[in-house]
Amino acid sequence: MRSALFCLLLSWAFTAHAQATASHPVGSLIEVSLDQVHPTQAVVGFDEIYSKLGNIAADRSVLFDEYCNSNGQGKAAKVPSAATIQNPASFQCDSAVGTHPEDMKSVAVGLGNQLYLTDGHHSFTLLWEQPGAGPSLKMWVKVVADYSDSPTPAAFWQRMQAAHKVWLKDANGQPIQPEQLPARLGLKNLQNDPYRSLVGFLKKAAYSKPQSTEVAPEFLEFYWGDWLRPQLPLATLDLNSVEGYRAALLAAGKLMVAADASTAIDNGFTAEQLGGMAKFKEKALEKNITEKVAAAVAYKSTPTPRQAEH
Repeated sequence: MRSALFCLLLSWAFTAHAQATASHPVGSLIEVSLDQVHPTQAVVGFDEIYSKLGNIAADRSVLFDEYCNSNGQGKAAKVPSAATIQNPASFQCDSAVGTHPEDMKSVAVGLGNQLYLTDGHHSFTLLWEQPGAGPSLKMWVKVVADYSDSPTPAAFWQRMQAAHKVWLKDANGQPIQPEQLPARLGLKNLQNDPYRSLVGFLKKAAYSKPQSTEVAPEFLEFYWGDWLRPQLPLATLDLNSVEGYRAALLAAGKLMVAADASTAIDNGFTAEQLGGMAKFKEKALEKNITEKVAAAVAYKSTPTPRQAEH
């Protein structure tokens, strides 16, 4: 009996050690629980997440599309009424995991093979906030960098900063240190940067995802948001009504498209490198307002248990 118990404990110890020392080569796809990935930013745009939460409340298929897309599986193909994202076998996506790697969320490998999320904080926080999901929800991610051979934590973060794979600023745009980053995802752990949502809602209206492989798209919206911050003070904006949001987005969008292609925006990147457009697209803005902004405003106007916590 003692021998069997010893073997069992030894097996558990070996498994734990194997997980801690597992190799994750760049380009590999790995399945993780959400509490295994550490944020590389302290802030998100709450309104962007509220927008998705509002749309999910109106149409639960939005949730399954988000799940499938984040796993590189396209959209949800078949979702029975009893399906849950905690049980992937209960529904179907268009494709197999990793079919569309460009849509997957990314991680960098750090010391001790810890995983640091470099893209996907909004999507994964949205999924984290779903009833019954939280930290145990399983998702697939792609490995885009391996700095596990860094000699010290300081060296690791220096490499992350040099590769533009960490955003070390708080909700007011003030610098923070790596140790001030939250350990976990979730709205309770992250701060709200309204400028991140403002820029996010201007996608395809004032900027588009750049094609250059030199730009790390993980924090593109934060670069633009930091550039807008001193030009468009938050106190002058009304982000609690659709019309107020429209006015704020028009003001921000016009500033963005007025920037010359060579204008330095943030962190050494120019407007052109960050996907800046030469002409503002009002039709695209109206589409974003109808499909996203209105849902965010409506969600904020009706208190929910999640909102009460923030």
